Amino acid sequence: MNLKKSVCLFLFTVCLLPLVDAQKGQVGLTFSAFSDNDVARFKSIEDDSRTDAGKSFTYGLTYLKPLNKWLDLETGLEFRSCSIVRTSIMVDPVRGIFSLLRSETMSLLSLPATVRANFLHYFFVNAGFLLDADLSSNSIVASQTGIGTLFGLGLKYDFKNGISAFVNPIMKVHSFPLSFHQNQEHFLESTVRFGITYKLK
Repeated sequence: MNLKKSVCLFLFTVCLLPLVDAQKGQVGLTFSAFSDNDVARFKSIEDDSRTDAGKSFTYGLTYLKPLNKWLDLETGLEFRSCSIVRTSIMVDPVRGIFSLLRSETMSLLSLPATVRANFLHYFFVNAGFLLDADLSSNSIVASQTGIGTLFGLGLKYDFKNGISAFVNPIMKVHSFPLSFHQNQEHFLESTVRFGITYKLK
């Protein structure tokens, strides 16, 4: 792990620790799969290139802090890896028109800050913000470091021994377009998050 990644991980951990109250709440592990991702610009520009995002894999730690009987605060730490491919149309006097491919793996570290509203005992909706750190080197796309947003709908089951399991289809927009810069690219993520948590005593 290089220095940049180490510093980012340290800073995110420092931000996370004060939020965790060991006397109450739930801690757990999450994994995201079945992703459908894209890289988009919210303002189109004249460009012969196309950028495609492949499947992503996300691993994370989560912490749930109950605010009342039906509302929880959720935070944690997530690391995601996603393949990115950029296709550019090139013109050469000898070769003519041809496609040039460039690929890389994008790595993002995220600190979510969301609220989870529980209803009908087994269901919840969650929404909030992401604080992202783009750990990619020589990235094809614009840096995704910044603020993102997410929205999801979930199904959960609480076991009597304090363990809970949930499945959470979720949509995320990274590097939220606050300024709508013409060249700014945004990683769009649609995935299913699975998690297991344990209720702290």
